[in-house]
Amino acid sequence: MGKLGVFIVFIIVIAALAAGFLWLVNSGNQGGAITPANSASGTLSGTPTLVLNSPTGTQSTSDGTITFTLPADFGLATTQAQILVQSYIPACDPGFNYCLYYIGTIYQGTNFDSAGIRIQHRTDLTTQSACLTAPPTGYANFTPTSTTISDYSLSEFTPLGDAGAGHSAVDTLYRLAYNGACYEFETRIGQSQFANYPSGTIQQFTTADQTNLRAEMQNVLDGITLPSGETIAFPN
Repeated sequence: MGKLGVFIVFIIVIAALAAGFLWLVNSGNQGGAITPANSASGTLSGTPTLVLNSPTGTQSTSDGTITFTLPADFGLATTQAQILVQSYIPACDPGFNYCLYYIGTIYQGTNFDSAGIRIQHRTDLTTQSACLTAPPTGYANFTPTSTTISDYSLSEFTPLGDAGAGHSAVDTLYRLAYNGACYEFETRIGQSQFANYPSGTIQQFTTADQTNLRAEMQNVLDGITLPSGETIAFPN
């Protein structure tokens, strides 16, 4: 065989080896797991499960006791570091098991700051009375409204909030006592003072905007279910 023939054989062998290598790489990738971008890793009383419900793409999360659905314009975090929206007022105070934080763009260019729903399994509140009546963090005395519905009880602490340095937040806190467990749900809408901005530089986050955003968070609460499929009757 001449030098030309040897060279051709060498080229064929190299091409075959390259093709085999690419086939192995592609096969390995096809067998890999696909992880949802908003998957949660925290636990409450059990291991959370995430279900992507086709075809809407809405994400449902359950810890074995409560199940909630994540709207498309909210992100899901189980640690502070997972909250991808930077704001002066945090969407959720620390200590949560789940934080549903607003990521929509409709209020961009306004004095809107943040919004979120904080969910916490209050393992420190071991009795139904403590769960329903213990004052929220930062409050010495606060008398809630309470109600018992079928096999669970619910209390509401409102209005809550804070203000300072040109920013303010309006919160509402709920506690659920169910089957020996206590869960805390807190909604929050934060904004900066519109009057602090030079005239004409931004639009105002209006009362109507607040009402619409609060209604969206209320829809999330209204969709939370217990293991039986029963929805929790949060006050409107």
